Order: sequence, then C-alpha cells, then structure tokens
Amino acid sequence: MRMIEVEIVSGFLGAGKTTFINKRLKELKGKFSEEKIVLIENEFGDISIDSEFIVEGVTIEEISSGCICCVLKENFKESLEKIIENDIDRIIIEPTGLGLLGEILKILKSEKISKKCEIASVTMVIDGKNYLEQVEIFGSFFTDQIENAKTLYISKIDDMNVESISEIEGSLKEINSRAKTIFEIKDIKSMSITDFNIDIERLRDILEELSSEQHGKILRGKGFLENYTFNIVNGEYEIREESMKRNNKLILIGDLDRENIIKLFN
Repeated sequence: MRMIEVEIVSGFLGAGKTTFINKRLKELKGKFSEEKIVLIENEFGDISIDSEFIVEGVTIEEISSGCICCVLKENFKESLEKIIENDIDRIIIEPTGLGLLGEILKILKSEKISKKCEIASVTMVIDGKNYLEQVEIFGSFFTDQIENAKTLYISKIDDMNVESISEIEGSLKEINSRAKTIFEIKDIKSMSITDFNIDIERLRDILEELSSEQHGKILRGKGFLENYTFNIVNGEYEIREESMKRNNKLILIGDLDRENIIKLFN
C-alpha cells in the first residue's frame, strides 16, 4: 500500500510560510500534476482559506476555532483520521505560529495515522530579521519548533550583514545541530571562473574581499588553486593545502556582482 506523504511547514506569523507553501505547491503540481494534495491549516495560520494565491487543484481543510496543537489537539487528530480515509497522495500541514510542533509529530506517529502516513519533511520557516528577538521572547514555544524541524529555512535576510546571519546560524545550531539550514536570498545566481593565474597571497586578498560582501552576498564558494582547496561559507573562508594539484577554478553561489568579481582575477 502506498503511504500518504506528509509535509509540515511551521513557523511564526509573518515568517513567510505563505510564500514557502505556495512555491512548494507549484513545484509539486509541476512534477506530479495528477497528485492529490490536501493542505491542512487553521484559522490562525498565515494562509486564508479564500486566498487567491493557493494553487489550483489543492484541497484545503481548515481546523477552526483554536490552535491545532493546543486546544484542538483531539479535533485535529480526528480530522486527520477522516482525511486519510480519502484517496489522496500528500498532505501539507500548516500549524499556527504558536503551536508546539512536537505535539503534531506525536499525532502523526499515533497507531492509526502512522499506518497510512509517513512524514516526508518537517520545515520551519524563520524570519531572519526578527529571529533573535523572537527566540528570547517566546522561549519554548519557539525552540520546540526548531528542535523538531528537519530543515530550518531562514527568510528575510537580504539586507542583513554576515555577522548577523552568522549569529543566527550559531544560535540555531545550538538548539538543533542536526537540522539542515537554508538561507533564502531572492536573487540567487551562480558563476564560475577558470584558468586564472594568481598566487596564494593574491588568493587570500580576494577571499577577504569576497567574504566582506563588497561584491555581493556569497552563500557558498568553492575552488582550487594548484594544490590548494578553498571554501567560502556565510562570510568566512578557509584554505587547505593538498598533495594533489588541480586546474585553477572557482564556483560561487549568491547575490553576485559578476563583473567586479571577474576583475579580481584579472
């Protein structure tokens, strides 16, 4: 028997769950046009049941009059048990921002539901601009979602500096070191440069410039210079000497000033 795949998208109000869910729905409909999807939300969620942004062909089930994870825990369980009796392929659950993600996971692992459903993903969407304040104010309500997530998707970081992003990343890793962390940059580009002719000291100077955001926000970078390997991750770089010599090459991903980056290697 084919299991129903369940995806959970949690996060506080205003973090960007609406955008994230709709991107995901469009992606799924593009790949699996015949897939039957149910979106479960409650009245305190980000998405209105009448929203014009919901992808066509997705059924919406609303759990109203309270919070999925708190007051209406049993109501949610009963509703989910009824939903899975139907011929569906996937369920996306959007709990209220103040809900305990751990409680939803317990319900999904209950005997009747776990026989028909498997948890495909657990994503928490985090407002990067307000994260440090929210984690301090809301305490366990906030950290419960971080602790139980498999993926942490940090939005609204386009105007933030490297130090602030690194502070967020460090805080998240303290709470949940196992989760995959993804930083959203709206204008993500990639570029590669090959066969450049520089020495190791010039490479250090270039990496310093690239890490300082003078030429755009670089999420990831990797390259080779003769027998050296170098990496850039969220504003920090490292260079390692290796025994094997390679062709000189650099690959960058981020919001890039291509023209001026190329000039660095000329």
